[in-house]
Amino acid sequence: MENRPWTTSAAVAFLATGLVGLTYMPAIAPVSPAQAQTEYLPTEKDFIGKWKLSGSAIRPPRDLKGSATPKQETAATDFQKTVVSFYSAFDYLEIKPDGTYNFHQPGDPASGPCVWCGTWSFKHSSLWLKLDTAPRLDIYAKGGDVQMTYTAEPQKTSNYKWLVFGWTKLN
Repeated sequence: MENRPWTTSAAVAFLATGLVGLTYMPAIAPVSPAQAQTEYLPTEKDFIGKWKLSGSAIRPPRDLKGSATPKQETAATDFQKTVVSFYSAFDYLEIKPDGTYNFHQPGDPASGPCVWCGTWSFKHSSLWLKLDTAPRLDIYAKGGDVQMTYTAEPQKTSNYKWLVFGWTKLN
């Protein structure tokens, strides 16, 4: 019982510090539990449809050691222009429910063999096109655009991992 006055004064000091801290704390709007749990995780059906190229950017790959050099950024930007020209030649990217995709070119027949097509898989809330560069498509908001990133490079000198493309769904 000898430490009781010290315990009381320590508690008062902590309380006073907390109250002063609360007065200077920035106002933060409360988030309801329902809002906190509304992270959007797309399903396969969210990717089904026709998508038109709507934008592009370069971003240093996550596994890049150190900062990007100006030479690396210039090479990635130049390569991005090439890939944008390639994708711009297509009318749209069609993702079909049967597990196939088709980069549709003007004049492609409605049925029959396609020139630039393949299969896709769905895992980790992303759609993956089966190509050497392993393009990954993500949707971050319900009804939102698709972001395409590459997770592999077919050769050491490639810049695919730097590229990010946006695709908007066609109605």
